[in-house]
Amino acid sequence: AVVSTQSTGDGQPIVDGDRFKEEEGSLVATGLEMSEAGMYQCFCYNTIEITQTYMPVTVKNMTVPVSIDGNDRAEGVYNENINIVCRANGYPLPIVTWFKDSSEITAEYDARYTISQQNSNDYVTSTLTVLSVKDSDAGQLICQAVNQKVDTYTAQLGITFIVGHEIAPSISLADISIQLNSQIVFEAVAFGYPTPTISWFKDNYVPIVTSGRYFVDEETLFIDGAQSSDTGLYIVKASNGVGEDAYANATITLGTNQTLILSSTVGGFAGLLFVICLGILLYVLMRQKKQKNSLPPPDAETPMEKEIERRIKMASAATRESPVIGFNPKPDLGEKTVQSLYLRDNPALCDVNTTSRNLPPILRAPLDVGEGVDASTITSDSSAEDSDSSVSHHSKTKIMKRMKNSKVAPK
Repeated sequence: AVVSTQSTGDGQPIVDGDRFKEEEGSLVATGLEMSEAGMYQCFCYNTIEITQTYMPVTVKNMTVPVSIDGNDRAEGVYNENINIVCRANGYPLPIVTWFKDSSEITAEYDARYTISQQNSNDYVTSTLTVLSVKDSDAGQLICQAVNQKVDTYTAQLGITFIVGHEIAPSISLADISIQLNSQIVFEAVAFGYPTPTISWFKDNYVPIVTSGRYFVDEETLFIDGAQSSDTGLYIVKASNGVGEDAYANATITLGTNQTLILSSTVGGFAGLLFVICLGILLYVLMRQKKQKNSLPPPDAETPMEKEIERRIKMASAATRESPVIGFNPKPDLGEKTVQSLYLRDNPALCDVNTTSRNLPPILRAPLDVGEGVDASTITSDSSAEDSDSSVSHHSKTKIMKRMKNSKVAPK
């Protein structure tokens, strides 16, 4: 049988082409326009008879919003070529345009820049190629897609283009200790340009890939539910095509149970706290004892007080035997008052610090001693031997000379 189709709009047969195809008695149409809506007629005939059928076709004004996909970062190596790709979806298929630093990239933009495009039923793949990358190529790229029918349907992808100079890879890895049934995070630190590719191995270079309890994410190896079999030597390799590959290795060991670690930590802290408290207590006790020993006994006389009393006694004895030149005591004063005035008018006899906290009252200010005061209260028991009335002539002479040298005028 022969099958043919035609539309009732113009009554013309439909010829196979890019948009209309006849496949095993069916008509396949692609990209119908609004004007192509209407009644379609199908004829089927042979040498015996002819049959026909009608089918209405409606074309809806359908558009699909534009979406775009791709990496937002591109790394180029100085003096090397690079391809930067973005993919746009939508219906009808969108038109893709590239921009660099707000300027559209065309054939006249730079001879090193070329744009290629591949269309499929659902999306458009656009590739920007940069030859012999230079430092000036670094910057902000934009991949823009616009719907062919509705220009408000747009999408953009910003891409940061970085240009680097080749750096050979380097990598480091540190030993770790694990606990059973815990999660292991084994992380390497890699450096180089372009960014190195990382590979993991265990013991005798047995490759480690994402499977079961193992998950590899570039520089990081995750192991779930740690077991004793996970201990051993691990090797990591970094390669980027520049120079030689870099290797590093480290060991995973089984650590002490976490409960034991916690107990020992708490016990150690308590012991340390006890030692600190004991040390503070000893320091306070020793300081109190030192302060107590540094204070003189409350009833004991200081050497200064003894010296003052000794000089008072010597001056008193000298005054009784022969009055000192320049001193004229009043006849109606008591003996204690005479001694006080004598010391006040002759300060050279008391060559001591008069601001001492233990000075006797007689030296603190001019005194007014009453008749009822017993002169024996001025002296101390410790200096009793100096009160002997038999003072040597030599001692008296020294006191008289010192008084003369002081040049104190009598009042």
